[in-house]
Amino acid sequence: MTELITLKEIEEAREALPPDIRWTPLVPFSRNSAEVGNERLYLKLENLQVTGAYKPRAAFHILGSLTPEERESGVVMSSSGNFAQAFAYAGKRLGIPVVVVMMENMSPYKIEAIRGYGTEIVFCENNYNARKPMMEKVARERGMHVINTAEDHRVAVGHAGIGLEILDDMPDVETVIVPCSSGGLIAGVASAIKLRSPGVRIVGVNPEGGAAIHRSLEAGEPVTLDRWESMADGLSATRPGDFPFAHIRERVDEVVLVSEEEIAEAFRVLFSRGKILAEPSGAVSVAAWMTGRAGEGAKTIAVISGGNVTAEIVSTLLAGGLPEPIRQ
Repeated sequence: MTELITLKEIEEAREALPPDIRWTPLVPFSRNSAEVGNERLYLKLENLQVTGAYKPRAAFHILGSLTPEERESGVVMSSSGNFAQAFAYAGKRLGIPVVVVMMENMSPYKIEAIRGYGTEIVFCENNYNARKPMMEKVARERGMHVINTAEDHRVAVGHAGIGLEILDDMPDVETVIVPCSSGGLIAGVASAIKLRSPGVRIVGVNPEGGAAIHRSLEAGEPVTLDRWESMADGLSATRPGDFPFAHIRERVDEVVLVSEEEIAEAFRVLFSRGKILAEPSGAVSVAAWMTGRAGEGAKTIAVISGGNVTAEIVSTLLAGGLPEPIRQ
């Protein structure tokens, strides 16, 4: 049986974070003029985190916990882009070599940002499951330490700091909506919130074309999707990690699905009404709220997990179109 992370671990990890990590704002959000002043939805703006997404807390927590030998040899990890940026930034700040494994069809914006931190990218084929063998190959050839972010317990512990911030800023929150990929973010946020305030409802969101966690909950165990297809490239996991999935089963109330059209509409409303630039992966939480699938009456917080998006995707979405989905 998986040993779940504790509140003590979460609090100690947050205390150890460097000043680089921003306590991101919580702002009210209205879909129209009638809702102004009577907002029931609030946005946790992780798109304003350093590197433009929520990942640096976990990256600093993991790299900060390495042994002297592991720090010297460096690490290799895999990512769809946002975690890679976080590790690249944290590695640069801590003086730890980092190599990132990515699928070839990931966001050019994220690829450019990773290289901007001076981090090497090794590409693999466009299949989520091809990332792990490539990481292991790089580690063997270069003597580096592998970080498997889908299973490493320090990922959820690091991400959990977001949940503590939410409760510190809004102790009376009733529902928290969180985007889902391999499960580390929602496992951490749900753990922090449920361990401090067990009555808060936690809702996860998958895109319809990448419903790995939703399908796994239906099956009662982690399952691998035969096909993944969505514009939400940051949610590209075709299978949840075993470790985060154990937390999701115990500490998440529900996982819902949103369509590509619903993600696009949420992006547009966030941009036009909230003046907020969210990547499609970060907008799925608001899409779930706008459709009513995550509940509308309760005092709710939607985590906007990132804002790293290309100008081409922004233009397409604002023009009313749908970007070409990422497929694997």
